[in-house]
Order: sequence, then C-alpha cells, then structure tokens
Amino acid sequence: MNNSTQKSIRGLSIAILVIGGLTLIYTYFQMVSQLWLNNFITPIVWNPEIKGWQIFILAARYVGVTLLFVLCCIFLCRINKGLKEGEFFPKSNISLIRWTALVAALLAFVHSNYNAVVKGESEFMLDSNTILIPLIVLLFAGLYKMAYLAAKDSKLAI
Repeated sequence: MNNSTQKSIRGLSIAILVIGGLTLIYTYFQMVSQLWLNNFITPIVWNPEIKGWQIFILAARYVGVTLLFVLCCIFLCRINKGLKEGEFFPKSNISLIRWTALVAALLAFVHSNYNAVVKGESEFMLDSNTILIPLIVLLFAGLYKMAYLAAKDSKLAI
C-alpha cells in the first residue's frame, strides 16, 4: 500500500476518533447536567419504585458509550498498525467486532428505555433495534473475517 493511502487512512482514523471523542464528551456532559445541573437539560425524575432500574440504565449508558469508544480506538489502532506491517485485515479485529456487537446490543436496549427512565416512568421497552443493530455488526464481523481469509489466501498465492 502506498504512503498517501496510509496517510489518508490515518487522517480518517483521527477524524473518527475526534468525532467519537466529542460525542463521548457530549454524552458525559448531558448525564452530569441531568444528574446535578438542573438548569441545562431536563433533569431526571427519580421514581422510588424503579430507582434501581434507573440507576442501571444510566450506568449502562455511561459504560456502554465509553466501551464503544474504547473499542473503536483499539480497532483503528490495530488497522493502522496492520497497514504499517503490510497486513490489511488484522485477525485480532474479528473478535473485537464481535465484542462491539455485544456492546451495541446493550446500547440499543439502553437507548430504547432511556427516555422513560429520565421521566421516571416504569415502562420497559424492547424495540427491533435491540436485535437488528447487533446482527448488522455481527454481519460486518463475518464480512471482515471473510476479507481476512481472502487476504491471507492471496498472500499465500503470491
């Protein structure tokens, strides 16, 4: 792979990490302002009957968004490191994408219940995105694995 393509991919990776970091900061700011700064965003209405559920959803959102950002960072670092070494599809990213599907399932579930939790409502919602998004991510994991195997076979043929 030529040097300009590697620079382009590195620049794209940096742009993705900056946008992801800004999203992460916004999510943290939103949660902090909802919990402690009642002036900026609609505050959380605590319902004593479902307080444990509310805490679980809020904590899962915080942890899930953080994990998704960390997994993205690891993925992009492995891609760039692999390109430097001449490997287009590092094998270690296959399991990383599968873990990302699990985190995506958690975040889709949290997202479908987040508004009810903020309003203090005791609704439990499960929508199609909770199943569809992780399946799409797993599909990409399978495609990535096929690309890895094709690149490996191509290397052996040369």
